[in-house]
Amino acid sequence: MRIKHLFLSQSVILFSLLATPSETLVAQTLPQPTREARPGIRWWWLGSAVDKENLKWNLSQYKEKGIGAVEITPIYGVQGNDKNNIQYLSPQWMDMLNLVEQENQRNDIETGMATGTGWPFGGPWVPIEEAACKAIFVDTIVDAKHHVDAIKFTLPAKETKYATLRLVREYPLDGTSDKKRVIALFESRTRQMVKRAAPGGEGYVIDHFDSTAVANYLAHIEKAFVETGTPFPHTFFNDSYEVYGANWTPTLFDEFRRRRGYALEDKIKELVDGDPQTVSDYRETLGDMLLANFTNQWTAWAHRHGAITRNQAHGSPANLIDCYAAVDIPEIEGFGLTDFGIRGLRSDSGNTRRNDSDLSMLKYAPSAAHITGKRYTSSETFTWLTEHFRTSLSQMKPDLDLMFCAGVNHAFFHGTCYSPKDDPWPGWKFYASVDMSPTNSIWRDAQNLMDYITRCQTYLQWGQPDNDFLVYLPVRDMWRNDTKNLLMQFDIHSMAKKAPEFIKTILDIDRAGFDCDYISDHYLMSTTFRKGMLETAAGTRYRGIIIPKDCRLPETVARHLDTLKKQGAIIIDGNDEKAMEEAARPEHIKRELGLKMIRRSNSYGHHYFIANLTPNDVDTRVKLAIDARHGLWYDPLTGETYVADINGDGLSLSLKSGESRILICSANSLDALATTSAPAKVESAKEIDLTSRQWTLSFTEEQPKVNETYTLDGLQTWESLGDSAAVTMGTGIYETTVKMTKAEARSKWMIDLGDVRESARVYVNDKYIGCAWAVPYILNCKDAFHKGNNTIRIEVTNLPANRIADLDRRGVKWRKMNEINIVNINYKRTTYDSWSPVPSGLGSSVRLIETM
Repeated sequence: MRIKHLFLSQSVILFSLLATPSETLVAQTLPQPTREARPGIRWWWLGSAVDKENLKWNLSQYKEKGIGAVEITPIYGVQGNDKNNIQYLSPQWMDMLNLVEQENQRNDIETGMATGTGWPFGGPWVPIEEAACKAIFVDTIVDAKHHVDAIKFTLPAKETKYATLRLVREYPLDGTSDKKRVIALFESRTRQMVKRAAPGGEGYVIDHFDSTAVANYLAHIEKAFVETGTPFPHTFFNDSYEVYGANWTPTLFDEFRRRRGYALEDKIKELVDGDPQTVSDYRETLGDMLLANFTNQWTAWAHRHGAITRNQAHGSPANLIDCYAAVDIPEIEGFGLTDFGIRGLRSDSGNTRRNDSDLSMLKYAPSAAHITGKRYTSSETFTWLTEHFRTSLSQMKPDLDLMFCAGVNHAFFHGTCYSPKDDPWPGWKFYASVDMSPTNSIWRDAQNLMDYITRCQTYLQWGQPDNDFLVYLPVRDMWRNDTKNLLMQFDIHSMAKKAPEFIKTILDIDRAGFDCDYISDHYLMSTTFRKGMLETAAGTRYRGIIIPKDCRLPETVARHLDTLKKQGAIIIDGNDEKAMEEAARPEHIKRELGLKMIRRSNSYGHHYFIANLTPNDVDTRVKLAIDARHGLWYDPLTGETYVADINGDGLSLSLKSGESRILICSANSLDALATTSAPAKVESAKEIDLTSRQWTLSFTEEQPKVNETYTLDGLQTWESLGDSAAVTMGTGIYETTVKMTKAEARSKWMIDLGDVRESARVYVNDKYIGCAWAVPYILNCKDAFHKGNNTIRIEVTNLPANRIADLDRRGVKWRKMNEINIVNINYKRTTYDSWSPVPSGLGSSVRLIETM
């Protein structure tokens, strides 16, 4: 069967530019959004208790806000709703999937689904003999005269039903002939069950190292599609590898001998004692088997049915680059919130958790995509960014920008719960945040975030990666550490302990002004040296390769590197900044200014995504690493383009703390592509402070209702007003007037909203100016003012925090999910009745600033 076309043709707008006398006529293009540029969502189906009317309603909401893909993941159900649960893969379940596919065709939304329920892969059709497997070693000292066949090995009682004796080895003890050491290996099963399983999906987790177990698992899913005639989805998804304690498989001895060239049976003592070489070889073999028997087989299965795969390799006991690279769309994950210190971005002490995915972690999946020529790198975005009901749109942007700078260009929200339209608020919820759904108040202005993501990803999917260096992933050095624990899983939360030297190398490369992609043995061996650069088999080019200091290289890899070096390739030993500078030009945007960025090439030159994730505003001229005579700025917040100021001294760069821009560079003039003039400087001697004026405050779309219009002598957040305003969730409308002379009305004004809680739509004389949802909360008023009195209306939408806290204080039962049932950021059961009121609305200052 033909594989569905993975990449839509990217539509473009053509512009003909008049060339200079020495140049020919050229056609310039700017990319336009495709479906894949729009953000996706992980779509939790609680109990799979979906119905056709509410499926259509949910999907219509997603379409309206700009969602481009849904990934169905069925999980546990809702209390008291069992009669509406639908068994996974039943004809009724497949009918609901079919409806989603039909609706999504009309809505231009991509349909994806997890290859199972909850996670990891498993279910009731997995027999115990194909369940996740583990080794149990019984290590004992016995009398030297005892024959091993006569020894009764003691196992934990819970293992006796499942464990099978596989091997016994005896060893003399040094210094004595009376005793000997005996090690027995038993094969058992972990009996891990699918986590957060949906009805019909409960059962054992499969043995991911066993090709037969994986094939049988996939055949059961395939059967449901074939028997019901349901079209296969566009994408099958696999979540992070969370198979715990599975450190064995029945064919391991045979596979070890074939792959490593010696018998692991003869090295059982060394394995148990933690010999670094033996343990490293064992770990490498497990990784090879996971890649071949699970990842490759799953992807080939999907391809046979015209689908593609999206995979989170992190957590795997394998070389992450190989596992990410083996699928169609590698996916990384953000877990927590990064404290960048961005000016004006609110903090929420005690209600956030540190992001375990730093830049070095975020680069694994993009690296695999780049070296193999894959267009998309996706992300599980905003997992546990903050506590439930407390996440603002503004808090999402910085960590999203960091992902973009790492190479992500296909973001998926984690996540969105299907919830019936008429279910009492807050509706059905997944246990972890972020909650990007129609029942969340931030949904009102969410399209502004969606538009931002779409604009950014349109450019981040355009062209080709242009990172400076390859960096060899020293996985064997990692495998030789902590050898007393046989299983080593490269999960997000433990990478700082497993690979501290490697992390330091990557962050040092970034600080030095360079960018890189990681490469494994497998992909390095097919890398060649052509026309002065290293080139992967997929055609991605690099200026050199960095080999981390003192890392272990297989002999074949070392010989290949030596061959490349003799051909002229630049091989850098360790984090040698001087050698890097000789091979490539540093980007002073990173090196001098401390900004984050990624550079890509296109047929006209290059383009950059640049984010100021520092506490400092930047307004300076900076040299670029590429030769650029002309440039164009694209503002992904507004979609406006304007000419960049580039001369012999470099690029004029002005970014406030928290801001981001896209820079397009070319050898030809890009002036004709500009849609607006360059933005004026916000700094000015003249301003009109509206803070202390009289304002009216009324409400719309609020719950509970606030049946009052307040007259405020100066700005004030509304939770401080008492009564229903103290607990409402919704939108407060602030209005005031400002009188201007004819000359003032003709001036160019920006409006600075100060501290916004949490997003604000601004209207001047009923003309929509824009939505301020991310710092800095400054909007261009353009030509909205006129002589005389001008009405300023600011519609501010708050968080659900005060409303949910009120429900808890009143004892309203809204926690109604069957499992885990909402926990806090530390996975502890909690209530929100003790929360202090969260500021809502405008409470600092509002100023009109005349610009030059």
